[in-house]
Amino acid sequence: MKKNCGTILAFCVFVSLVPPAVAQVEPNDVLILVNDNSPTSQYIARLYREYYPDIIESQVLHLSEPNLVDCSGPDSTAADEIITRPVYEIAIAKPVRDYLISQGLVDQIKVIITTAGLPYRIEDTTFANIVRPADGSAYAASLIGSVKAASVESELTVLFQTDPNSPFDYLDYWDRTVNPYQGYRNSPIGLFDRDIIANLQNMDWKYPRKLTVSHYPPMMEGAVRGRRGGVEDRHFSVGDMYLTCRLDGPKVQGQSAVFAVRKMLENASLASDPAYGINEADAVVVLDDAPWAENFNDNRIYNLDRYVDFIVYEEGQQQPPDTFYPEYRDDYHSCFEQMTGQTIGYDILNVAPMIQAYDITVLCDMQNEHRINQADLLANEVAVAVASFGTNGDEGTSKDYILKDGPNDGPLFNLAYGAVFCSIESFNAVTMFSGASTTNQGSIIDFLEIGGCGAIGHVFEPYSDAVIDVEFLFYNLLADSDEDGFADMSFIEAAFTAIPYLSWAEVTIGDPLMRIAYGPGGQAIAANPADIDRDGQTGTIEDMAVWVNSYLGSLNDTGGSFDDYSDLCDLNQDGEVNLIDFALFAEFFH
Repeated sequence: MKKNCGTILAFCVFVSLVPPAVAQVEPNDVLILVNDNSPTSQYIARLYREYYPDIIESQVLHLSEPNLVDCSGPDSTAADEIITRPVYEIAIAKPVRDYLISQGLVDQIKVIITTAGLPYRIEDTTFANIVRPADGSAYAASLIGSVKAASVESELTVLFQTDPNSPFDYLDYWDRTVNPYQGYRNSPIGLFDRDIIANLQNMDWKYPRKLTVSHYPPMMEGAVRGRRGGVEDRHFSVGDMYLTCRLDGPKVQGQSAVFAVRKMLENASLASDPAYGINEADAVVVLDDAPWAENFNDNRIYNLDRYVDFIVYEEGQQQPPDTFYPEYRDDYHSCFEQMTGQTIGYDILNVAPMIQAYDITVLCDMQNEHRINQADLLANEVAVAVASFGTNGDEGTSKDYILKDGPNDGPLFNLAYGAVFCSIESFNAVTMFSGASTTNQGSIIDFLEIGGCGAIGHVFEPYSDAVIDVEFLFYNLLADSDEDGFADMSFIEAAFTAIPYLSWAEVTIGDPLMRIAYGPGGQAIAANPADIDRDGQTGTIEDMAVWVNSYLGSLNDTGGSFDDYSDLCDLNQDGEVNLIDFALFAEFFH
């Protein structure tokens, strides 16, 4: 048992939910978007296909509009991550729509993957500073309905609903809309009927009544029902949207994100491999509550009727179902109670095993002014899922808390393969450049820096009702209801069951196809810089042979040397494979 354990009471009885044997997200369900003006973007698409060789060339779309600048090149800055609304439509959205239609892939593709080097923050047309780190809070909650900013990834989720040339354009591009997937459990996206273009003509978008004077309501589809914004007869279902994920990570100015993405994919690959995976005896879910801070995570879940904990897909039933009084609850408390079947105790570090995940330990820290870290875990334990109030909590620490608030001023936690993160911080994904953000909040890229595999963040002020619901994210990431040794849902499906709104501020970073496997486990680490052929052995003659073949390869050379480049051979991570790298490699050679 952990320290500070209190008495925890039985809460409820769970009925086992057996997941469907089909409908899992597979490599043939993805489309990778490449910014052809960015060598990093091109290389990451190639890298991802190394891990998933079943992805064929027709599943890679090259975007070549000149206005798409490279935001992960030698001269790139955080400003290059931003594009205007017209550039998004002309350079990204329209080519993707046209390609999916021309290739007959509109309904086959379920996941759109964006790559580092492709801009990801869409500038607002009225409030220009919303997506800029220094001035991201420059609008009031009452203006939410006027904001036209978004993340590229969130906007792509409703790609056809926002087509300005469609006769069925029911969703204006400035309107955030309720995510129909939020609140589902044990329901892979492949279960949902998928006929996107035909379904557009049945949709009826409208606003519910205002919830309060200062709170602008979300956009809903269907007939308004009840005074609290419930809806009925909805047609916009999970099958009408795309799940989106970004392959990106922390970098300093002048450096490519290639190396961070390699590290992330390597750990995700280990997480998905039953020869490694996560060990239920060592893995820990962490909910770092801040009981005396403002309760940002107490919000409505529009897809759930009052007193409903979650939804499960049912064939022949309306998806999502009607709601009258949408559910309203504390997400961290509900997460602990649904995962463990036990109630929260206050002023203690709550500890209980997770049902349907081999008794993985779940911690919910309800202690005042205490940030939970590795010192609160047992020596062998590693965090597999972390949620935090971050700098909005009551601990009074700096925005570097992920990097420095652990034992001996080190990382907050040791991480398992496949570890994921989200925090209640408005600007935690406002840039992918380490140290470039001028906000006083933590960043999801810090979690990736210490070995994390996935995260969900906000690229501008989303307001508190857009807080990520970890009760769905963590459950779906880890639950193995049929006990086949693999989680029931992929990372990207788990992520989108937790995101309240589409066409808004959120971006998901990580390997969308990662599916947690249960095995001996291990601690997340970077790829070994001297194991170039990735066979588990360091500095061998085989590693040397690979290095020689990559000699003089260049990441940023658009000529033939780009094809020779290997990030594994670029030991000093400067984009060039040369004698400096050989000198570093020679230290390991035997």
